[in-house]
Amino acid sequence: MSADEDQEDRERPSWREIDQRRDRQGQQRAPAKPRMPKKQAELERQLALRQAEALFRGKRGRPEYQKALKELEAAHGTKKFSAAVKKFLEEYGLPEEWGALNLLLDFPQPEVVGEVLAAMAAQMGSRSRVEQQGFKGRVRILALTSKDGEVRRAAEEILAAF
Repeated sequence: MSADEDQEDRERPSWREIDQRRDRQGQQRAPAKPRMPKKQAELERQLALRQAEALFRGKRGRPEYQKALKELEAAHGTKKFSAAVKKFLEEYGLPEEWGALNLLLDFPQPEVVGEVLAAMAAQMGSRSRVEQQGFKGRVRILALTSKDGEVRRAAEEILAAF
């Protein structure tokens, strides 16, 4: 018997039978996974977002950065302040946090103070009114009392812009 003759002898299923076979196959699917509660799912989503944000921030997203900021604040007003600032700037560069920038205005190197003034002036629009007033006060004091000409000039330019 050839393959063609074998095909002719077999009964072909009707379309109804084909549809019934398809329907039965759909019933054999694996059961769906149980879903986690909405609160837990939201917590996991928030955790993943924080981890992703920390990843994009690089060194600044790590706990060591926060620890270094706290050390900087603790050293403010002490003899260790200059060393703490130098170490912080070498490792992380100029901070973005308003409070940390405000601390760095007391650093004795005029180049750093000039960079800090520029960074704070760039953030002025997004700061509260109280923070803006505090910054203007600090800039006025720097413009009047700074021993360095560059810092005085930068402070006067910022005051003229406001």
